[in-house]
Amino acid sequence: MPFDRPVWPGGAECAVTLTFDNFGESYDLLRHGYAGGASADGVYAPRRGVERVLDLLDRYGVPGTFFLEGWNARKYAGLAREIEARGHEVGAHGWMHERWNELAPGQERELIQRTTETLGEVLGHAPRGWRAPGALLTPHTLQFLHEAGYQYDASFGDDDVPYLIQVGPDRSEELVELPMEWQLDDAVFFAHPGTIRRAGEVAQLWIEEFDAYQAHAGYFMLVCHPRYSGRPARIEALERLLRHIAGQPGIWFARCHEVAGVAREAAWTPHFAFPERVE
Repeated sequence: MPFDRPVWPGGAECAVTLTFDNFGESYDLLRHGYAGGASADGVYAPRRGVERVLDLLDRYGVPGTFFLEGWNARKYAGLAREIEARGHEVGAHGWMHERWNELAPGQERELIQRTTETLGEVLGHAPRGWRAPGALLTPHTLQFLHEAGYQYDASFGDDDVPYLIQVGPDRSEELVELPMEWQLDDAVFFAHPGTIRRAGEVAQLWIEEFDAYQAHAGYFMLVCHPRYSGRPARIEALERLLRHIAGQPGIWFARCHEVAGVAREAAWTPHFAFPERVE
């Protein structure tokens, strides 16, 4: 289909969203029943990783968006508030990082409500955006998010730029979608023993990806996890990428809700129908 390059505030040529998922041990509790041992490393994020990420963003004066599970945001409420106090956005990422595509409709709606209310209590306002745990959705997710007042989702992997998507079949309402891709997700490279890559190698790959997205799309979304990229060698690799991006002309570092706000009103934004599904 024809491609209209995005037009960003201030004449910027490329919007960059730096996003960070997971916040504590809720995922490990669901997976193992116990937040201990070498494979249950989620607590590394609030203990070390998040502060390293925040300090890096401070050094470069750029904002990020952190997608937090409601359970973790409740336990680490002070750190969640610190994220916003330091100029960043907090979005929702499920209740405990469930296997979201396996949820029954009633359970999914209840977990979205619980997560939204908890983040609202912690932050003093409702979250604007959602990223599904594991980027997995059900056919009901977009409708439930729309009903809960969300402005955007950031879970799909089917385009290079933000777009508007119907929240359900035969529905006129639309939600902004901020697409991601696995090659720009650190979990692909750092999550599992036996597949771990050198941090510098991943940084170079991401630099090449950014250069291509800047040239061809004008939009770049990175997905990192403080439990992985908050570790020493990897935070240095992330800084290498950030230094490269910051050195390019025409860059707009933006929180996800800012990008979604532009895309909601822009003439260039594609509009897509609700995804196909098997009845």
